[in-house]
Amino acid sequence: MHVVAVVVAGSARALTAVADVPMVLRAVRTLLAGAPAQRVVVIAPDDLRPDVERVCAGVPVEVRSLAALHDFWAHTVQRPAGTGSDDRVTSGDDVVVLLHDACRPLAPAELVTAVLGAVRDGPGVAVPALPLTDTVKSVDDHGAVTGTPDRAALRVMQTPIAVRGPLLPADAWADPLAAVRRHAVAGGEVRTVAGHPAAFAVSSGWELEIAELIADGRIRL
Repeated sequence: MHVVAVVVAGSARALTAVADVPMVLRAVRTLLAGAPAQRVVVIAPDDLRPDVERVCAGVPVEVRSLAALHDFWAHTVQRPAGTGSDDRVTSGDDVVVLLHDACRPLAPAELVTAVLGAVRDGPGVAVPALPLTDTVKSVDDHGAVTGTPDRAALRVMQTPIAVRGPLLPADAWADPLAAVRRHAVAGGEVRTVAGHPAAFAVSSGWELEIAELIADGRIRL
């Protein structure tokens, strides 16, 4: 199984530091620690590429722009580990793509191992998920409550996700979790593995403060 690990740094937020380490670099380190990846790529908008390359200097990754993705998959050349082969690896081969959101910087490497294990002998898509603990309501167009869905069967999805190459949508880079949802709606099987509380998205100042406390060891999960 060939593993290609991809970190999606879609906005400048990915450069925000958590305990002095940029989130994108933390996400890269998670994939490097948890996966036997033949290739690790960071995808970033053109205007962010210089800064992403700077913070990832010295780490075995390559930084690519969104504009360069049209040939990323079909023309990826990789050397299988331990060989001198120059065989081209395409979506028809035994390739698994790991997709991770740079703004989930504290996701542990154990999630990488778990989703890879889930797709090795199972369905082609695996995602970490946590049980939903909040009470949720359905509302109408005017904001009036219309019902209370049973949360027992509801889950909160996280990244990193693992996708077998032939099932990888061309636009999965834009929103990995949206790609998982579409695959499931279309009737595809998605395997869930146990998520982790630290794999939350850091999208607000409050979440950044919590991430800092966890990274510094002042909050233990």
